Amino acid sequence: MTEAFSFRNFMKHHRCVFSFLPALFCLTLISLTVAADAPQQPLPTTVFKNLNDGKPQTVLVYGTSLTAGSEWPKALNAYFEKQYPGKVTFINSAQSGETSVWGVANLQDKVLSKNPDLVFLEFSVNDAATKHNISIEKSVENLHAMVSLLQAQNPKVDIVLQTMNSAWDSPDQPEHKNFASDRPHLADYYDAYRNYAQVNHLPLIDHYPNWLSLQQTNAVQFKKWLPDGLHPVPEASLAVTWPAIQTLLEKARGAAGL
Repeated sequence: MTEAFSFRNFMKHHRCVFSFLPALFCLTLISLTVAADAPQQPLPTTVFKNLNDGKPQTVLVYGTSLTAGSEWPKALNAYFEKQYPGKVTFINSAQSGETSVWGVANLQDKVLSKNPDLVFLEFSVNDAATKHNISIEKSVENLHAMVSLLQAQNPKVDIVLQTMNSAWDSPDQPEHKNFASDRPHLADYYDAYRNYAQVNHLPLIDHYPNWLSLQQTNAVQFKKWLPDGLHPVPEASLAVTWPAIQTLLEKARGAAGL
């Protein structure tokens, strides 16, 4: 390339891609329905291969308050510091209350400028809130924009998508914070992330089934662990969310030959 990578240039040359994404999304759902065999789960192995070769790496998390204010990113940072002391720069670029619209608009400043080697990405939980008026198709379009921009900057970047927890309407919160009622189609937005990850061969950590199972089988514990209706307390983040992340990391380390 003779021209340095930039957010503006990428969007100028790739705007047409996003114009047909709604139709592409529908075709994606159809193709997944008729698929006979599920492919083997992709793993973020490049970051571990580089670390094994002694190359410093940058790990970045990007998303909503379920990333910005949760305990699992701290556990993620501690994991890499334990396994590779002094070799990993960890950055939490998530922002509470934001959606994928914000994610695209701030990708250059919050993510691309950091030159990450491994990115954890989630915005669907807030995209699903009706107050934001973001359709599933628009959520996928924004996700595709972020993934494409990351891969344009670094074709070998590891990107891990995540679905997050379920929600409930806590009576302790004001009516405008009825997190479940404002997300009547949350499961469908999470499905969109699953479908996108499968079609585009990206690693996905699917937290939602674990949280939904807890909600359905032990509602008392679930409500205790999400007292405001959406945000897990530190104990819950470490007990439910973090183990799934750690499992994926260990699989990736093994696949990288470590």
